Amino acid sequence: MTSTETEPEAVSQLLAMEPSEVRRKGTALRSGRIHDHHVWSIDVGTLANTDDDQTGTRALRQLVDRSRPATGRIQILPADCEVRIWWSADSDSGQGGFVLPADLVGQIAELGVDLYGTVYLEDDEPAEQRE
Repeated sequence: MTSTETEPEAVSQLLAMEPSEVRRKGTALRSGRIHDHHVWSIDVGTLANTDDDQTGTRALRQLVDRSRPATGRIQILPADCEVRIWWSADSDSGQGGFVLPADLVGQIAELGVDLYGTVYLEDDEPAEQRE
């Protein structure tokens, strides 16, 4: 979640959740740039595929599960708040295919949050052949 005016503490209260990370408007980045907005985020980290889940959506599912207390609350955030799920996965397909299971899509829809996804392709060609 990013906001220009709403303080991260207010977001925690409105969503009934605690964030993994908060970056406050006005703080300096390593580059020296100054944040022009607040950031309130939840992160579940990187999770590899398992034998039971080859879809690459395990981390996304954990994020949605962890965000469940915010269901029905995201819509009450002030207008300056922008909420997005940022998700990325690795694909073993040369075309970058992946599957979002219908039940997971439904849970994301219940949250009322847009998902921005990026799929990284696995390079099948060894590095020495590309040279």
